[in-house]
Amino acid sequence: DKRRQEIYHWLSAPDYRPRHWNARTEREGDTGSWFLQGVSFLEWKGMAQSFLWLHGKPGAGKTVLCSTIIQELINHSLVVAYFYFDYHSKDIQPHSVLRALIEQLSSKCTSIPDSLEKLFSAYADSRRSPALDELKSTLMSVIGSFKNVYIVFDALDECPSRPEFLKLLEEIHGWNLDHLHLLATSRKEQDIEETLSGLVSHQMFMDERLVGGDIQVHVSRMLDNDIKFSKCSAEMKETIKMTLMKGADGMFRWVVCQLDALRRCRSPAALEKALTCLPKTLYETYDRILLEINEDYRQDALKLLQWLAFSARTLSLSEAVDLLATDPDTENGPLFDPNRRLWNPHDVLTICASLVTITVPDVRLHNGEDIHTDSIVYRAQFPEREQVSLAHFSVREYLVSEDLCKGNIKMSYYHFNKTLADTFIAKACLAYLLQFDKHGCIDDTARTSYPLSSYAARYWMFHAQPDNDEEPTLHRLIMELLQPEHAVYSNWLRLWNPDGEGDPYSMKCSPIYYMSMAGLRRVSSSLLTKGSDVNARQG
Repeated sequence: DKRRQEIYHWLSAPDYRPRHWNARTEREGDTGSWFLQGVSFLEWKGMAQSFLWLHGKPGAGKTVLCSTIIQELINHSLVVAYFYFDYHSKDIQPHSVLRALIEQLSSKCTSIPDSLEKLFSAYADSRRSPALDELKSTLMSVIGSFKNVYIVFDALDECPSRPEFLKLLEEIHGWNLDHLHLLATSRKEQDIEETLSGLVSHQMFMDERLVGGDIQVHVSRMLDNDIKFSKCSAEMKETIKMTLMKGADGMFRWVVCQLDALRRCRSPAALEKALTCLPKTLYETYDRILLEINEDYRQDALKLLQWLAFSARTLSLSEAVDLLATDPDTENGPLFDPNRRLWNPHDVLTICASLVTITVPDVRLHNGEDIHTDSIVYRAQFPEREQVSLAHFSVREYLVSEDLCKGNIKMSYYHFNKTLADTFIAKACLAYLLQFDKHGCIDDTARTSYPLSSYAARYWMFHAQPDNDEEPTLHRLIMELLQPEHAVYSNWLRLWNPDGEGDPYSMKCSPIYYMSMAGLRRVSSSLLTKGSDVNARQG
């Protein structure tokens, strides 16, 4: 109803659904049934104060299994709330997770819980936000509305505020609610193990023995349904299956990469040769992918990988196309050149092969029927919803690992760290914004015609962090933007005003105000040298 929607709008919970829908679409057949029918899961569902920790190595399929568990609970009409962490959610803090859980659980109540009504009444007309303790108290109260509540967290190891969230998890478990059942997935990392070992009633390691059957189902379906394998004989398909199962070591991700490489083989002889020299580990697989990137696209590949590894949020496919057409370090020609846009946006997959993936984040209704996000109908209707991201968290870990820079020179070219990536992204954002150098060029169509404009305007300061603003090219580009008498400055603030939460009609302040807000010391110093008034009242 209207009141409920008003409260949820105020609550501003992060959208918890897209990751679940995407993970659901990756499940094949009845994979994961070994867990759903297992003793640990059945006991966890019925035991008071139960807490199950499901852990496994990188690429073992934890997120897809997590979505299968959530859907199983939903299908049995149980009260479920969930949250998927991922490395892109840099602004996710414990209070964000609490808001998402409160929204999910309260939406299952016939009326708005009193505790949520009181919280809303106390803060709706205030610029202040509820304290963490108030959100915790509200969640506990809402949980008390049900006979049993199941809360599931995926990928604790990707949580950006891991120490704080692990402390919160301890507190929630410490409420000692008999009807609350917790489940978490992650890698078996030391801090997570130290926290959870004293809390969990059940834990399970996803080893090869458990997930091997699911991997075999995936391989069989790919060999039977992928047109690229249609000309393989039954004997060849069996050889592929046996070879991949032998090398998988419980890792879906490794198998997916090998299948992607094998499907590019152009003859039986090439396929047979490829099967004899498969990389043994996930990182060796990534080594091979980097070495096979076409020389003509190495620069584009590096651009894309840096953006996808450290962007402030997931990028749309159209944003990715425009970032590839932007070159902040060019000495000749425009910083942004529309002629460099890819004719076919899906060629980003060709450039970086199995290191990146394209997804559609949600499901829409079409004539009352659900449309799967990977369907031709959906993609044709909503092409702007396609998103591009690194195919797996392990890809980012690989790209920033010191082992990569110790490899041969062709591989070390792709090594970077957060500081290098942030600096490059900030420069690219500024280069993109500097094209808007005429008054009136930012209208209602600008964000559609120039898809990267919103991201560039909002996040260039996020990437140009205090430690980065001394880089010469970055500093020069910032100073070019921060000229109040020029159109580029007013156009930036029309796209995103940092002081007005993006409201283009909020008061426009001086550059020194915004740079002080962002903590960009060297830029602030340069502005003061040029005569900026540090005592002006603004904001």
